[in-house]
Amino acid sequence: MKYCLLFLMLVVISPSFACYKEAESDEVNYKNCSSLAEQKDAKAQYNLGFMYRAGQGVEQDLSKALYWYEQSAQSGQTKAMYNTALMYQLGLGAPKDISKAISWYKTAAKKHHLNAQFNLALIFHKGDGIKKDYSQAIEWYTKAAKSGHTNAMYNLATMYDQGQGVDTDYVTAYILWKQAANQEHELAKLNIDTLSKVLTEEQHQLIKEKAKNWWLD
Repeated sequence: MKYCLLFLMLVVISPSFACYKEAESDEVNYKNCSSLAEQKDAKAQYNLGFMYRAGQGVEQDLSKALYWYEQSAQSGQTKAMYNTALMYQLGLGAPKDISKAISWYKTAAKKHHLNAQFNLALIFHKGDGIKKDYSQAIEWYTKAAKSGHTNAMYNLATMYDQGQGVDTDYVTAYILWKQAANQEHELAKLNIDTLSKVLTEEQHQLIKEKAKNWWLD
């Protein structure tokens, strides 16, 4: 069966409350964050990256946004790692660079950033600028799915449904889509309705047995 694939997570995480104060004007926040960022304060570097990305308190400048995100990422800020990867993947602030995107996504993914795990899996699944690697896609979708990422559950189910990197397994696909549907994932709801109609009685029984001990229950 053929089902649509869910694509890139584009969330750019909002400022962190280090030098950034909601009660202050954007211009004051920019000045405060700039000062601390130059002193290698990782949270201030992240905030400054966000402000350049959004044009908040300063004229939008994607190259400077990427620079400060990457400085923060190098200091260990996980959300900065994610935003750096995303900008390299999309070619924002610098030419598109999938190898750098993968490197930063992996670093964030190993620190349990769910959207980084999902986007990393998607790069390997689609072959975005690289050769497709279904085993890597399954590995990172699985990690994100185990932590409750519904789009990862959905895409992982699609791989089992279509036999991408694994033997075709409608039972596992159904269970994963069901898990996503239980979290109000609308496409997953449609897919389990469609798949349910073509499953055998034996497969329905296997679903009941396997779901009892499934790692997402």
